[in-house]
Amino acid sequence: MATISFLKYDRVILVENPVEGTEVTCQELINAIRDYEDELSFMDYGHIANAYGKQPLGGGSFVGITLELINNWRIQFESPGAPPTITVYVRGGNLVAVNSYSNNPIKPSDYVTVIIAQSSSPTIITPPEDLNMLYLIESLRGRHATLGSIFYWDPVGGNDANDGTQPGDAVQTFAMAQTLCTAGNNDIIFALATDSLGITTVTNESLNITVPTLKLRGPGYAFQLKPATSGSDVINVTANAHGIEISGFYIEPAAGGSDNGITINDADNILIKDCWIYGATANGIDISNSTRTKIEKCAIENCSAGNGIALGAATTRNNISTCIITGCANGVDLSGSGLSDNILENNIIYNNTGAGIDISTDVARTGIRLHHTLSGNTPNINNLSSTTFQDTSGTITQGDIDAIVDGVWDEVISPAHVTVGTAGRTLRDAKTKATLASLK
Repeated sequence: MATISFLKYDRVILVENPVEGTEVTCQELINAIRDYEDELSFMDYGHIANAYGKQPLGGGSFVGITLELINNWRIQFESPGAPPTITVYVRGGNLVAVNSYSNNPIKPSDYVTVIIAQSSSPTIITPPEDLNMLYLIESLRGRHATLGSIFYWDPVGGNDANDGTQPGDAVQTFAMAQTLCTAGNNDIIFALATDSLGITTVTNESLNITVPTLKLRGPGYAFQLKPATSGSDVINVTANAHGIEISGFYIEPAAGGSDNGITINDADNILIKDCWIYGATANGIDISNSTRTKIEKCAIENCSAGNGIALGAATTRNNISTCIITGCANGVDLSGSGLSDNILENNIIYNNTGAGIDISTDVARTGIRLHHTLSGNTPNINNLSSTTFQDTSGTITQGDIDAIVDGVWDEVISPAHVTVGTAGRTLRDAKTKATLASLK
C-alpha cells in the first residue's frame, strides 16, 4: 500500500514516492481521509470528501464506491524529480471532485501520468436504441421486413420462466415464446441452435402459430423440427393468423401418420422461406383458403404419400419460386374450386412419381414461367385447365446451343464449315479477329 500524507494548507492528498505502476484504491483513500479528519490538527477544517456506495446487491455483490473530493481538495502523486515519466493508477471505484479546478480531482506533478480507472458499477448504462440502423438492416430482407419486439427460443438451454428477451434468457418452448408476442406487432422469435453436437432437434412439440404478423426465424438445417409421435402437422398456421413468416428450419413429420410439414388454412400473406421439408406423410406444404402466400428457396423431398406442395380450394395469387421438389407424388398439385392466379417460377421439379406440375380442370389462370427444370416426372406437366399460361421465353434449348456453335464456326471457317475439306480463313480477317477476341 502506498504511503498517503496530507498537505493541509495546500489541500492536497499526497501519495508519496510513487514508482511505475503504483496504485491507490478509493477504499484506501477514504480510509486515510477519515483517519486524518479525526485528528486534532484538522478540527479547524471542514470535510475533505464524501463517499457513497457499498450497499449490498445480493449474491455477494455490492455497489461500488464513489469518492467525491470537496472543498478544493485534490490528490497528487509525488514527482520522481526526473525522467522517465511514470504511470500511476487510481482504481476500485469512481473518483470525482467538486472544486474550482474544473472539477479535476488530480493535481498534476512533473513526470507523472495518472490514470483513473473508473468503475461503472453504481450505474446502469442503457445506450440509446439506434432505430435507424435496425430499420435499415431489416429492410435488406426485401419481404416481410419488420421491427417488433424480439424474443429467443432455445429448446436446449432455455427456461420457460425466463422473459425471452435475450439469448441468455431464452425460453424453452415455442408455445411460451408465442405467448410473449403481441398480435399485429410484427414480433420476431429467433430459434437458437445451441446443442453441443451441432444439431438442435425438437421432438416434443408441434408448432401451432396463432399470433398474426409473427415472424419465426431459424438458422437452417441446424434447427430441426421432428416430432416423435404422429397425429399433428409439424407447423400449423391457424385461421386469421395473417402475415406470418416461417424461415430457416428442417422439418420432418413422424412416420406412421398422415401429417403435413406445414399447413396454412384461411391465413393470408404468409412467407415460407429457406426450409427443408423431408418425408412428410401427407403433403410437404398444404395451403387452402389463402391468398398471397410466397414459398421461396425451399427443398421438399420424399413426401411419397402426398404432394410436395398442394394448393387447394380458394387459394389465389400465391407464388412458388426457386424451390427444389423431388420424390413426391405430384411435385406441385393445384386442385379445387376457386383456385386461380397462382404463379410458379424458376423451380427444379424432378423424379416425382406423378406429375411435376398437376393442374386440374377447375383451376384458372395458373402461370408457369421463367426457366423451370422438369425431369423424370409422369408427366412433367399435366395441364387440364384451358387458362394455364406457360411462358417459355428465355429458355435455352439444345438447338440454341447448336446455333451459337455454328455461328462461331461460320465466322472462323466459312458458312460451309460442315463440308469436308473446307478451307479455313486467315487471322487477317477482321471478323475472325473480333470473334476470337470475344471468346477470351
